[in-house]
Amino acid sequence: MTRKCLAIAGVVLLVVSLAGCVTESGYYDPYRSAGAGALGGAATGAAIGSIIGAATGNPATGAWVGAAAGGVIGGVGAALYASHRNSEMRSSQAAAQAYNYQGQGNVVSVDNVTASPSTVRPGQQVNLGMDYTILTPNNAPTSVTLVREIRYGGSPVGSPYQTTVTNANGGFNDNVSYSLPSNATPGVYTVTSRVMSSYGTSQKDTSFSVQ
Repeated sequence: MTRKCLAIAGVVLLVVSLAGCVTESGYYDPYRSAGAGALGGAATGAAIGSIIGAATGNPATGAWVGAAAGGVIGGVGAALYASHRNSEMRSSQAAAQAYNYQGQGNVVSVDNVTASPSTVRPGQQVNLGMDYTILTPNNAPTSVTLVREIRYGGSPVGSPYQTTVTNANGGFNDNVSYSLPSNATPGVYTVTSRVMSSYGTSQKDTSFSVQ
């Protein structure tokens, strides 16, 4: 019985440590979130279940702990960001006029960032908005990587959000919803919104408060 308990306890610690790694590092793509989270969790859960079954001599024990492990690991990476939308705000001509741009160099600029609502409670959603402009001399479609990083007290909160889109030159609005954990600590959270491309990088900060 002692060996069984030790085996289960060890695997539970492994699950927690793996979940911590997923939370604190890596990037999250909303287009693959649900599928990747479920598949990753299922695969890891199955592996853990097999280990426990062999260690305890009880396949049933391995099955339920493996299922729980899969749920924890899959859930960590699959439910923070959703509802990504990227849309054009200004044509290349309008954006060039706003910037008095006449084909000199490249413009990669985060123009405005928002977090709405500005005050939320644990478990609620915050819409993270970003207006950005891309202008290049040849006016060719440009691939850009959009990033959101949330920090509390200078430390990262969960995994940063990252996705890549390809747009023509112009001004764009990008929005993504972030679901706060149900145990989020009250205080002020800083959101860094970043646009990265082969032509340059730009970023701005905003914030929201958790009560």
